[in-house]
Amino acid sequence: MTDEKKIILVIGKRGSGKSYLVKKMIAAESRLFVFDLMSEYKEGVVFGVENMRELAWFWRYFYKRNFRIIYRPIKPKTEIIKIAELVYALGDMCFVVEEIDAICTPWELPDPFAMIVQRGRHKNIKLIGVTPAPFGINRDLTRQAKEIYIFNTNEPRDIQYLSQLLGSEIAEKIPQLGQYSYLKWTDGQGFTIGKA
Repeated sequence: MTDEKKIILVIGKRGSGKSYLVKKMIAAESRLFVFDLMSEYKEGVVFGVENMRELAWFWRYFYKRNFRIIYRPIKPKTEIIKIAELVYALGDMCFVVEEIDAICTPWELPDPFAMIVQRGRHKNIKLIGVTPAPFGINRDLTRQAKEIYIFNTNEPRDIQYLSQLLGSEIAEKIPQLGQYSYLKWTDGQGFTIGKA
């Protein structure tokens, strides 16, 4: 992976095209770990809490090679701690966290995951966080994000939050987005409109 390691957020209501876009983003990633709460991903070796021993074995033998690991948690707030420790310790990968609002609040972020948010780029970790509810995610995520993809959402708190974060011009366009269309905000460059 030679591109700049950064935090990317993908936001929008269910069925808007978020996961489809993320799958396109990660298609060429050679070292990938997906924290898959909704069982949306199939391209990789799938693990869960019931087969952590197999994950440990796989990790031990493949950590220096290319891999595509999909982890399906049952208790995301608990399981993200161990997974984030593994990801941060190894580094050099793309880490996708679906339903990121299930592992944090606006004021709390599990310490090992906070390490990835705050220092992950120094460990060559690209973080892609996906959520239907930007109002519910930790402020460190939005502060550190270099790109934010916003699909249609009509939740007033989310639109108000995005308006405060990115400006009213962007927030006014969000409810007008059609299915699979998004606004892409890039730090220092403003926004563009695209389609997944």
